Amino acid sequence: MALSGIELLNDTHRVDAFDCGKPALNAWLTGFAAANQARGFTRVLVVHDEGSVVGYYGLAPTVIQPNSAPRAIRTGRPPDPIPCLLIGQLAVDHRYAGQGIGSGLVKDALHRCIAGAEIVGGRAVVVRAIDAEAERYWQGWGFLASRDNPSVLMRSMQDVRLWLADTAH
Repeated sequence: MALSGIELLNDTHRVDAFDCGKPALNAWLTGFAAANQARGFTRVLVVHDEGSVVGYYGLAPTVIQPNSAPRAIRTGRPPDPIPCLLIGQLAVDHRYAGQGIGSGLVKDALHRCIAGAEIVGGRAVVVRAIDAEAERYWQGWGFLASRDNPSVLMRSMQDVRLWLADTAH
C-alpha cells in the first residue's frame, strides 16, 4: 500500500469502491464529485491507493448571513452576505480509518482555504456537517456552530491562520 499525496480528482481515479460508512458522502463522491468539478461548482481533492480513492474533500466558495455567524466572525462591519470558503464534504474510506488521512485532508483544506482567501478574500471557513457525529468532529477542529443551525459550523480565517502557524513549529 502506497498512498498518494493529495491531488485534484481526475478521470484516472476510481471512486466506485469508496465506502466511508455514510451513504450520502459515498453517493456524492460516486455520483456528483466529477460533474460538479467539471462545471466549476467545486474542487475535489483526493488521496488514493493505486488509483482507488480512499479519502476526499470538496472546496467551494460560499456565503453566510451575518445574523447566523458567531460573534468572532461578525466583528467589524461585515458585508451581507459574508464571503467564505466551504469545505463541502470530507470523508475517508472506513478501511483506511485511523491512519491520519482525515487529519491530513483537514489540514490541507485549511491551507488551501487560507491561500484562496489571500487571493479573493473570505472571512471564514464553513462546513456543513452531515450529522451529529460530524458536528462533534468539526468542533474538535475549533469550528463554532452557527447561531441558527448546529450543522453549519465555521472558523474565522484569522483563527485558522494563527492555528496553522502554531502547528507549523
